[in-house]
Amino acid sequence: MRPSNSVKKLLNSGKSTQLSRLTQFFSQLAELSALTQSCLPTPLQGHCKAVNVRGKTLILQTESSAWASRLRFYIPAMLSTLTHHRCNYIKEIHMRIKPVSAQSLANKRHKMNISSQSAILIASLAETTPYNQLRQSLLRLASRESKKT
Repeated sequence: MRPSNSVKKLLNSGKSTQLSRLTQFFSQLAELSALTQSCLPTPLQGHCKAVNVRGKTLILQTESSAWASRLRFYIPAMLSTLTHHRCNYIKEIHMRIKPVSAQSLANKRHKMNISSQSAILIASLAETTPYNQLRQSLLRLASRESKKT
């Protein structure tokens, strides 16, 4: 069984109008996102994407209020670009802030390593502290010893 062929058949047949409307909507959002990013300077590109269209309003999503503030200066240029590319049904652009989750930020962080000597000192300090939570934290820190020789 080929799942890609069955999905193609489902999309091409007129049976699933909801699914075809949904794929058309997402392709429209991808086009709007590309158009809005095309008029942004390089540092700002990639920090916003089109996530919805409500009536005549395009909703852009960014990861912080700082990016939203910077992007708001380019709303007139974005609207002009959209009008130029026959997307003149968009009359307003609103920003929505959706912060990057703490979990994905933790995944992006590089693990800090410490020297063998520092690990020994921190472990010995952990043995002498009477506070259990502090001892646990110090032992976790000591476990970050660099394996390089």
